[in-house]
Amino acid sequence: MNKNTLIAVIVGVVVIAGVTGYVLTHRQRSNGSSQISVSTNVCSDFPKEWVEQTTGKTIIKTEAMNSGPTHVCQYYVDENNFITLRLNNLSVEDQKKGQAALGRTITTNNAIAMDHFIAVQPDGRINGVYLVINPNQFLAVDRTSTKALSEEEIIRFAQNVAGKMQGGTRSVASTPTPTQKATTEVSKPQETDIINSFFGVIGEHRPSDAVSMLAPDQIASDADKQAWAVQFNAFSTLKVMSVEPALQDTWTDTQHEYKVTLDATMKPEAASAPIPYYGWDNGTNIRWIMLVKVGDLWKISGIATGP
Repeated sequence: MNKNTLIAVIVGVVVIAGVTGYVLTHRQRSNGSSQISVSTNVCSDFPKEWVEQTTGKTIIKTEAMNSGPTHVCQYYVDENNFITLRLNNLSVEDQKKGQAALGRTITTNNAIAMDHFIAVQPDGRINGVYLVINPNQFLAVDRTSTKALSEEEIIRFAQNVAGKMQGGTRSVASTPTPTQKATTEVSKPQETDIINSFFGVIGEHRPSDAVSMLAPDQIASDADKQAWAVQFNAFSTLKVMSVEPALQDTWTDTQHEYKVTLDATMKPEAASAPIPYYGWDNGTNIRWIMLVKVGDLWKISGIATGP
């Protein structure tokens, strides 16, 4: 091999090595930056087998529900209890206000390595963990009860979900650190926020949350709560179109009324209800909502078809 040929070979090797080095470095840099990614097919993004692996629970079935901006996957640990992952294209700040309207405290946990907030019920139990993708999109980790996930388990599961959303694959098995109070306070919800939140949670297929927003006289017994929950579960979609004060000359310090225009789609099986579709039409509906003040919170005391 002459000198010129040797130089050409060396240069070629250097160039190839340089290109290879560039490609590897480029890939490493690309892989090193976490991108949050969740599709509307939540059950596909977080398959049953992955949930079983990360929770240690046996999932007997999954159920997907999609309605407007809400995309849900329910993972059943038995016939009545399930874990829920819910993707919402809704305002995060409005969601916080809605949780405050339910009398819940907003906290965070430094074990969850992404922007989030945790809604804690007055009894101290976690209602849900909200993983924030952007100001108008979040993935909520919910459960029907502690039979589905304990307090520690729901935090650990949220850790794993956050890791998977950001491109991670390793499961978190360590005990999570204690929940810390958020440094920012959520302002008390206004009356229109409460009405929007009330119909919003119905549209998100969360009847138990809607029931908790009713005034005590509406849910005096378990039978009352169940009856309301069945009715709220009869909606396929429900969206608030407008909220406006009504009959303001009759308002008192503890009782206000609003006229609410809604767009509804009822589930077909609601046709067999004692009152078909519980008196709702598919399409535009007008309802008169009575609010009463209970302590520091406004509660829904009446839903009527007229003032």
